[in-house]
Amino acid sequence: MNSNIRFIASSKLSQAELPFVLTPDECIEQFSRVRNPNDILKSLPNALAQRISLSAKKSTTGLLQSMQTELAKVEWIAISLSPRRGGISDSQLSRYPKLKAYIDSVIFTGKARTRKAGYQPVVDDVVLAREYTHVPVEPSPEHKIVVEFAGQWSSSAACLLLSKTDNQHEKITAPAADKENAHRSLATFKGLEPEGKTLYIKIPCKDQPMPILLKLAEKIEPVEKDTKMTEWDNVLVPVLPLCYSGDAWSPFTTGRVYVLLNGELWRELEVLETGYFSDVDFSYSRDKPKQTRHVNIEGSELFPEDNVSFERFAILQNGAEVYQGVLDVNQQERVFGFTEEEVDIKFLDFDHDTITLPTVLSPLKAQAGSSEEVQGFPQQHIWVPYKIQGDTQEVYLYYSSSCLSDEQVSELESNYTTMAISLEEMSEYSNSQAFSNDTVFAVPPIEKNRQGQAMVNAQVDCNVAAVSVPLQGGDITLRYRVVPSVDQPDDHFMLQNEEHNWSQKAYFRSAKVDEEGFLNLRFNGWPAEVKEVDIIRVSHSSRGTGSSESIPLRTKVKITDLLG
Repeated sequence: MNSNIRFIASSKLSQAELPFVLTPDECIEQFSRVRNPNDILKSLPNALAQRISLSAKKSTTGLLQSMQTELAKVEWIAISLSPRRGGISDSQLSRYPKLKAYIDSVIFTGKARTRKAGYQPVVDDVVLAREYTHVPVEPSPEHKIVVEFAGQWSSSAACLLLSKTDNQHEKITAPAADKENAHRSLATFKGLEPEGKTLYIKIPCKDQPMPILLKLAEKIEPVEKDTKMTEWDNVLVPVLPLCYSGDAWSPFTTGRVYVLLNGELWRELEVLETGYFSDVDFSYSRDKPKQTRHVNIEGSELFPEDNVSFERFAILQNGAEVYQGVLDVNQQERVFGFTEEEVDIKFLDFDHDTITLPTVLSPLKAQAGSSEEVQGFPQQHIWVPYKIQGDTQEVYLYYSSSCLSDEQVSELESNYTTMAISLEEMSEYSNSQAFSNDTVFAVPPIEKNRQGQAMVNAQVDCNVAAVSVPLQGGDITLRYRVVPSVDQPDDHFMLQNEEHNWSQKAYFRSAKVDEEGFLNLRFNGWPAEVKEVDIIRVSHSSRGTGSSESIPLRTKVKITDLLG
């Protein structure tokens, strides 16, 4: 329980408490460290706690949001037990004009706490004529933004959010069934200024107060409040990935689902044992892969008439020294980790003219791996954009039995049209307000005694879109013992099928060495028609020129044998 904050009614605020006043943001920030909502409730006065709904008291996130709303009304004020190190800034007070006005009134009126006398105060009971003062009122904003959802279903943990602008605070809304059209739900933002807005999907997280925000669009223009449309310009479709197994449809109960929007990874979800989907904040759990470069140094080409074996050198990038090393017995070296397309090399023990060498793109390095992932609350389906601002979106869905590495995500983004499943069949919604194609279709009932059966059957006849996803056999893993004196970071193994023009590489630099000294090189996402592959080892024959050599190890190996 947080005992460093107390709450007083705003009417009792005096100059003595001003150095201890906390803004609602500062108060909520301190309570956000408390995990149990009951511990927070114990710190609140009964009168304040009674203003918070029962549903909000069930979760820390809901409770903190309700507390912030109440504190913004300035009927209650948070007081720290220790004085502030600095005053409240104007930018902090600008978020809460009521609090600023109340603090100013205490400062300028010199309000101080006084002791009450033991007798009734004298009251002036002369009735005066009432005076009326005309105060002009600004007209309320009368525009709106409507987001259409296919189907009508039970409530979801997710909602929609319009970000804050110079004229308005952020707004949140959730889809509600359209009473006039049974095929859809509508999420309506009302009372908007006529200005461009940024729209997000907001997903609350399990273990932190900050939500996951998925951007849908920027500069969405509101329309007049009386506007009606047969189909709105912004349409989302709830999709449910299913696989056909044992002559029946089944939900996935493990693995990861990746949603690609216009060629880039937009959403990553973990599939839970119950069949529900939990968003993963990949911006937190993995750094955005940074493409680096390397340089190949061939001393015999730089100094044809001299032998520069074992000569010390330095590498300068943008004029700054970033590396020192020594050429090997073959007058060669390869150095990784640069960002520029050219670097300068300077030999330390003799004078020479400036030498500039080109750099080469390197494979992505293995990710560090987060000890824990930030995950959203489970959801029964996945919201994807079908239309945004009237334009049909290019949406692809990819399923993996395990979490993809940064290198594999990069490959997926480069080859999503062949590796992932297109959701272009969502366009049938505009014609028939339903789904009945081969890949995108109405959710079918699931047989009893199947895991996730209740979750799926609850969405039958709700106009939720099922997506047919082929069941993968798993990942192929090749184990290779590292030889540090020979292997190069951009050496790799490749699986190849020339008949179907498919290949996939697994670079040494993108894998990690296990406790036994082996690299575990993973392959997945091969097309269904690929039944056999060649296994090829690609190694660098020259450290100076970067030239490589391909060595076929095995040909026409059955995929099933590699999986087994």
